[in-house]
Amino acid sequence: MEVVKKPGCTSIILDIEEVKILCRPGAGADTCIWLCVGPAGFECLYYKGDVPNLMGETLRERWQRGDTVGKRDGCEEIGKIDLR
Repeated sequence: MEVVKKPGCTSIILDIEEVKILCRPGAGADTCIWLCVGPAGFECLYYKGDVPNLMGETLRERWQRGDTVGKRDGCEEIGKIDLR
């Protein structure tokens, strides 16, 4: 796991083994809603949950409406990260 801090933005980059254990892709409702894949690879969006998409909605809003396949809201490992 790599935590990349930039002014106004923190990224949490995960390797494939961390993704399998922490995020559980393909596990239906037990898949974490914050898993994303981008230019840097697998990323956890847990701390970016209120950033709107192109349609103006946040991932948190989609999850609360029940519009996501994954239903798990994060994990203890990511929750322990101190972003200060």
